[in-house]
Amino acid sequence: MIIEPKYRWWYWNHPNTSWFGSFARHFLSPDISIWAEDTEGEPQYFALASHHLSDASSPEELADRSAALKALFDGAMYLAYGTSYFSPPFSNLTDDDDTLSTYLSGYHRNPDVRADPYSFAYCEAKVDDRLDPLDDTVALLLFLASYDPIAKYLLKYVDVQGLTYVTLYAFTDWMNGAGWDDKRIAQAAGWSNARFKDFSATANNPAYLGPFCRHGGTSASPNRPVALEEAIDPMRKASVSFLSDRARTLGLAGHWQSLARP
Repeated sequence: MIIEPKYRWWYWNHPNTSWFGSFARHFLSPDISIWAEDTEGEPQYFALASHHLSDASSPEELADRSAALKALFDGAMYLAYGTSYFSPPFSNLTDDDDTLSTYLSGYHRNPDVRADPYSFAYCEAKVDDRLDPLDDTVALLLFLASYDPIAKYLLKYVDVQGLTYVTLYAFTDWMNGAGWDDKRIAQAAGWSNARFKDFSATANNPAYLGPFCRHGGTSASPNRPVALEEAIDPMRKASVSFLSDRARTLGLAGHWQSLARP
């Protein structure tokens, strides 16, 4: 793991998934760094740090930016790993002296996840080229979200709303709005056009889903309902394909090349 020097802040978290340690050891990103606690046994806690937090000018800005950045990370993890990922809470804000910080002790309101998680100055800074985000799904999505509002809003939405019918169908709103028609979404999901229509009919149907549906009203139950556990992975796959396509369209590789330094 490459740990960039001089992080101002980081948080500790305790993931409850056995594979997170392997993920953390191989995760490279210019936006978030992860490292395990220094213990002789199997690490239980992992630090999450980001230079995007370094220029927060007040406890309120730090708390809001931290919440927004965590929402992006969790959203990217949900898209990459689905229901095998469980979001752990941030805890124990730590400063650059590796000391638990009281900086947020007087902060009493709920952080605003709508805040911009990115530091403009750091987005323009040169970065170690070993932190190339282009070959890892989570790192790519985080890097893309610093340039693309659609990616940023979609990732936050996934974290806040969870992997529900409402969320999965909302993906189609972003895709349709960016030029992907239903046929292309179905293809990216690995579904036939008919199966995608079944999913749409299910997600929007109050007679079948009750309070878990996307729309209100009354209607007949769908003829061929799609269970949520059958819909999550195809729609995750379609969303990652959509965002990867946006990364290519927006020239994300060129952005990285302009920032990377040996």
